[in-house]
Amino acid sequence: MKTIIKFSLLLFLVNSCETYPVESVEGFDNPVVIDNVGELTHYEILFDEKNFPSEEHLELLKELDVCDTIINDTTSCATCTPDYFKILPFRKDKETKDAFLLQIRALTIMKGQNAKLPMRHLIVFEREKGKLVKVNGFRGKLIASRISETGINDLVIRFYIPDEAAFFNCLFLWEGEKYRFKSVEAIDGNGGQGSVKESLKEELSKDVYQLLMENTLIF
Repeated sequence: MKTIIKFSLLLFLVNSCETYPVESVEGFDNPVVIDNVGELTHYEILFDEKNFPSEEHLELLKELDVCDTIINDTTSCATCTPDYFKILPFRKDKETKDAFLLQIRALTIMKGQNAKLPMRHLIVFEREKGKLVKVNGFRGKLIASRISETGINDLVIRFYIPDEAAFFNCLFLWEGEKYRFKSVEAIDGNGGQGSVKESLKEELSKDVYQLLMENTLIF
């Protein structure tokens, strides 16, 4: 796999990520009118906030039961604080309490677990029949979202694969009832230094998707 990637990297063009094309949505009978379609929001989540922006975020963590609500010296798992968790909305047609992204800090110990998460996790939750359900899971870092015509943000997630010694920025689009891999947008490391040339994107994306699945970075 490294040989394929290195060969393809020779033909890269370094472009700004703001040039991602806006996908057309076929078969969408009642499109939601959204301002600034194609606009990117970049994220640098440092887990350095003192408080959640809303008490609702704490209540959602309690509902998920992934952390300890009591802070003391005997706590072995992560506490329900911004030190470990970040909640972000991702769709215009639902309130945050019914649909949100949960970014989890690397080395966090989840409630009921003993091992630390080796890397950041991004989990997509939606409420179904009154209960929160995981619809996507990624072992990666959210670096950007893009406003789509459907009102459900596209996501750009950054993954690291040790065997490849490279970072992969990948685009995910909402299809049906969950996010699905669309393409690799950029590679850094192992010879890669920027965005993928459009003419190579389809072929290279197949290889990168296979790598993500083999390394269980999508779950």
